[in-house]
Amino acid sequence: MSSMKKSVIIVGGGIGGTAVGALLAYNGFDVQLYDKNNIIGGRCTSYEKEGFTIDVGVHLFGEGAEGPLQQICEMVGMPNAIQWVLSRDPRPLLSYKGEKSIYSRTSMAQLLPPSEHENLMKFFADCMSIRKKAINDLYYTDLETYVKQYSHDPTFHAFIAMICGQYFCIPPSVASTGEFIRSFRGVVSKHASAYPMGGCIAIPNAYVKTIQTNQGKVHLNAEVKRIIIEGNTAVGIELQDGTTVGGDIIISNADIKNTVLNLVGAKYFPREYVSQVENLTYAQHCMAIKVALDKPVTEQKLIMNIHTDYSNMDEYVKQIMSGRVPDEIGGMITIPSNYDPGLAPQGKQLIFFGTAISSDWRTQDWQKWGEKCLESLEKVLPEMKGHVMWYNTDTPALVEKYAGEDGNIIGIGQTITQIKERRPSQSTSISNLYIVGCEAGGWGIGAELAANSAIELATILMGRS
Repeated sequence: MSSMKKSVIIVGGGIGGTAVGALLAYNGFDVQLYDKNNIIGGRCTSYEKEGFTIDVGVHLFGEGAEGPLQQICEMVGMPNAIQWVLSRDPRPLLSYKGEKSIYSRTSMAQLLPPSEHENLMKFFADCMSIRKKAINDLYYTDLETYVKQYSHDPTFHAFIAMICGQYFCIPPSVASTGEFIRSFRGVVSKHASAYPMGGCIAIPNAYVKTIQTNQGKVHLNAEVKRIIIEGNTAVGIELQDGTTVGGDIIISNADIKNTVLNLVGAKYFPREYVSQVENLTYAQHCMAIKVALDKPVTEQKLIMNIHTDYSNMDEYVKQIMSGRVPDEIGGMITIPSNYDPGLAPQGKQLIFFGTAISSDWRTQDWQKWGEKCLESLEKVLPEMKGHVMWYNTDTPALVEKYAGEDGNIIGIGQTITQIKERRPSQSTSISNLYIVGCEAGGWGIGAELAANSAIELATILMGRS
């Protein structure tokens, strides 16, 4: 890089934006980040209520201290910036039709028909042993088709669909087999699934600290109105209050569709690219209840709740995707205050319960959803009864508030038509304009997808400098 620092403007402060900002600031770029919200992090953020720290989503980070979120901290010389707490001691539980067991591949296989045990264990073993070239050849094969070589049993397929939904929030009929296997073996081989001390917001806060330590600035409550284009070059931004800021490099972490169609404008891009962006599909949606208890009632950190028989799973999913509220609900239960007691006032406990919902979320009866979620949660943890202080029903509207993208849970879906070379690149046809986050490049699960996108983009920009 020349002695004159290159100036970088980042639009949006999700994991992708804050991570690439940290990497570039540490490596000598002059970074300014602008976010419309009053708290940083996009989907990966936390808010406060009555002394409780509550995440916007229901999170567990698959590779934890062995994954890209931690790798970024190490790349910027702050290896201890995030304190990870493993999902162990006690081990995660599976609650299957009310019966609890250790959440493991073996225990889950035992819940399938006996004829399918060996098939499932072979599938798991093959995922762990398959060569990298073979994985690359499977990126454009949907997971449903791939799994059929192991079994045609609907219970087997429902089980794989559950894991796929946990990872990518899309069905196996469109999910990339290569992406699934790569992510699965990363989670399983590293044994590092974890949650950060301080809640989810601790992750973007660590990256913000790096930006600020390296003379960068982070502006909250600073919504960008447009990205300024001169000729075929991005040269700056205009804020909603009319302020303009110039920069050598403009990076958007504000949703690729919003960036192309609104912040920049379709007229500046090739027609084929605009069509591709318009046709991109998002991951599915989720909702969650966040429950405050007046006393701790469990030592568990993570419980997967499957309330119905695997053979009924397809019908259950159809019910949800048609917009109906089930009488009993399955999903992911986390107890953040058992990872970090500081997330709840002394003597209290915080429990999250998240589940998938349909894309027509604006017409849902959220009061009924909240009530049914609480009833289902109390079946898994009956010791909760009589100790609920209050609960929030957090819907896709909350995700949309902080991250846009119709409130979906991840970003652009990791489908066979939107993965690897078929996924939008971080680079665009406009000089000095880049995209980062769960819409461009990257790989992995949720926030780790965004982190990998940021690492890739920082590598590109540092190479060009």
